[in-house]
Amino acid sequence: MACKSFLKKKENCILTLLFLGILLLVSAIRYDYYFDLNDDVLMKDILAGVYTGDPEGHNIQMLWLISALISVFYRVVRSLPWYGIFLCFCHFLSIGLIVHRSLVLAEQMEASEKKLRLLKGFLFLTELFFAFAFLMPHLVCAQYTVTCSMLAAAAAFLFLTTDITLPAGAFIRKNIGTVLLVFLAFLIRSEMLMLLLPLICAAGVIKWSMEKKIFTREHMVKYLSVIGLILLSIVIGQGTHNIAYGSSEWKKFNEFFDNRTELYDFQILPEYEANKEFYDSIGLTEMERELLDNYNFGLDEEIDEKLLLKVADYAASIRQVERPFLQNLLDSLKSDYRRMCYGPSHNESDYPWNYMVILAYVAVFVLSLMDREKRMPARIGFAALRIGFLFAVRMTLWLWLIMRDRVPVRISHSMYFMELCILFAFGLILWMKVKEAVGAAGKPETSGEAGRQENAGTGQTAAVIRNSRISSVTAIIFLTAVLLCSVAALPFTIRNLDLDTAEKAERNQPYQELYQYFRQQSDDFYFIDVYSSVGYTEKMFVDVDNSLANYDIMGGWACKSPLQRKKLAAFGIDNMEEALLAQDHVYYVQEKGADTLWLIRYYMDHGKEITLTLEKEVAGFEIYSLQEETEGTVKIK
Repeated sequence: MACKSFLKKKENCILTLLFLGILLLVSAIRYDYYFDLNDDVLMKDILAGVYTGDPEGHNIQMLWLISALISVFYRVVRSLPWYGIFLCFCHFLSIGLIVHRSLVLAEQMEASEKKLRLLKGFLFLTELFFAFAFLMPHLVCAQYTVTCSMLAAAAAFLFLTTDITLPAGAFIRKNIGTVLLVFLAFLIRSEMLMLLLPLICAAGVIKWSMEKKIFTREHMVKYLSVIGLILLSIVIGQGTHNIAYGSSEWKKFNEFFDNRTELYDFQILPEYEANKEFYDSIGLTEMERELLDNYNFGLDEEIDEKLLLKVADYAASIRQVERPFLQNLLDSLKSDYRRMCYGPSHNESDYPWNYMVILAYVAVFVLSLMDREKRMPARIGFAALRIGFLFAVRMTLWLWLIMRDRVPVRISHSMYFMELCILFAFGLILWMKVKEAVGAAGKPETSGEAGRQENAGTGQTAAVIRNSRISSVTAIIFLTAVLLCSVAALPFTIRNLDLDTAEKAERNQPYQELYQYFRQQSDDFYFIDVYSSVGYTEKMFVDVDNSLANYDIMGGWACKSPLQRKKLAAFGIDNMEEALLAQDHVYYVQEKGADTLWLIRYYMDHGKEITLTLEKEVAGFEIYSLQEETEGTVKIK
């Protein structure tokens, strides 16, 4: 009996662990876990000491507090894949918190043991298939932007589903975990969290609007305290980050990093011939402009943060002329409509995420009409205001992204997942509210024929019961639709994920051979052409090697950072351009058959004629040594 009582008490925790176990086993048995992009590989390399030789707390992309914490784990046990473990832990933590809370809410909606088990089972299956069909690609191929978004979505879900009847103190304590999730999300990817923060605030406004009396002192304390704690955590995270990056060297690099991001992520590098007058005015030659075009700007020490700012500002001015604000806004509205409404046959559609969100809005609207505390016109008005407010916030964010031409999958899916979690939480609250109204009327929905006869004369109670049934039908239809949509999308997801992981394994093979060769030549150093390196990612938990790497790319987001200078100094290199010519053990690497003339022209532009000697070919890559040609002729051997 004691064991049975314990299992009953911990049923939701056990079901949640079972849910996560199934998700983990299926994804791990079928696939290897990958870093989705080479950005995460470099972040891991910095944290693990692969990049500089020591685990570093300055990870550039993440805020300092979380970077420093992860680097401590690498300092304690260098051989373990701590960064991969951390990302996976955050993913499954986020999913587990949502699943557990939904099971807890189910208990509050059903008094009948039989109906409760059916409801829990249905929720369990629906959420499991949704996770397989929509989230598994991001679990298998991890990306820290998505990790941030999953934590933020879980925070919004927990906040929305907190018991609204709790007094201020208990409500705030109940949401300490919510604040910590937002804090962790901010530390992982501050830009993404700030993008999602308006949606979190919208969820807070919706929650607050559901109070019977909105503007009371207690309610202001409840909601403003939670919002204040979130803002305080953001200030703490950003403040400690600013202190850690407070040196003049890091400040200069951060300015360079921001300007580089603006140019490459949000603008288009202007052509040289059509804009020669501008380039001449800032002292940038055609060959130096080509370094910006092929991302190998680390070769030239004169390309600094000020020059990048001038190019980025000029590119923005050209874009503003070519795409005036109103025209850009109109085009973006059309694009957003296509993304939101078009089906799988259209290349700009976000199917099936978009259809799932539309379905959720419809379900929430119908459930909003079941609130018997207000007359029908008031119900429609409140439903329209709440849903319209949320939709207006999401539309604003989407338009900002589309107008900036910055909607990769890792961002679009993150936006949809956050929106779905808010709508799912909102729907559960409304459903539970109608169920509670049945209990308050004194006759649960499970009443038999005698109960119905007894209440026949009470129109109010009959209406409450009727609304409860309508809300239950609506919720079940929505969950069924989610389940069917997930089951239908699952083969498509598996097929695409199979192709993606197979392509990653195939692309990685030559890189693995190349890097193995580099490790064997431990006294040498290799600079890799950026475009020849972008195809590589890495498995998170297989063949982990956290030893110092004797290679670097000639551009990228860590280029010109204090970390890169530390790395190059470990190999006796002070200047990339000079080291390639003057140091015998330093080599240039590119994909076989790629153009080398840009490198020759660059040195000629700087008054040096060079010879490139092909030293070795490894797995489809060419390794060259460079020598300055003293007789005035240029040769490629």
